[in-house]
Amino acid sequence: MQTKDTAICLRAVNYSETSQVVTLLTRDSGKVGAMAKGSRRTKSAFDGPIELFSFGNVIFTIKDSGGQLAILTEFNQQPRFRMLSHNLNALNAALFAAELTEKFLEDHDPHPFLFDKLTKFLETVQETKDATEALAWLILYQIRLLEETGVMPVFDACVNCGTSISSPPAKGEYREAGRGFYFSSRENGLLCSGCEMAFPEKRAINAELIEILNTPAKLPKTELKQLKQIEQLLIYHFTELLHKPPRMAKYFIR
Repeated sequence: MQTKDTAICLRAVNYSETSQVVTLLTRDSGKVGAMAKGSRRTKSAFDGPIELFSFGNVIFTIKDSGGQLAILTEFNQQPRFRMLSHNLNALNAALFAAELTEKFLEDHDPHPFLFDKLTKFLETVQETKDATEALAWLILYQIRLLEETGVMPVFDACVNCGTSISSPPAKGEYREAGRGFYFSSRENGLLCSGCEMAFPEKRAINAELIEILNTPAKLPKTELKQLKQIEQLLIYHFTELLHKPPRMAKYFIR
């Protein structure tokens, strides 16, 4: 079946002297693995070799038998995200976003909302001026990815007893009142001080981080120190979900 769609390249691997195997995130067809025959030739139907973050209209054919690569026949590449290569902080954030998107999405499972969010993220992050801004936008995209794939942790209540955290108090107040909170990836959310002892796998989390995670709109105005703490928490969660650390995580654990 021949399909027309709009795509972002999440991964590209040379297959031979003239061809590539690519992983595309398409808006209406979801994640698609495809063979791009002849893409590395000087003259091809792909406007040259397909690179990571190539964006544009595609035509591909999905074979009837499952598990096989689609055949990519056309890719009208647009220079939409080329500024990423001139901004190391933005490039690392984009590479991390692409890796997680590929890992968490199933083949041929459409997520048009996430496609739009990734497009907006790449447009925004390539214009960032420093590491703080790039990290803020990366975290915001990571949260949208977790929400869209159904594995966003609960940050407004204890997942064991339901204790509400609708309005986190000021820094330090939880512990002073004997109400420390912890985050457990395996339980997919927060644990209060009355429940946390029954769960060995957890990490302490302070009130300020809980408040930011419950109101992601605050991320662009969050200080770098807090952003790093949030990213460490998310990397821990991604590692538990994937059963191994993401490849790009090493660039954000500092």
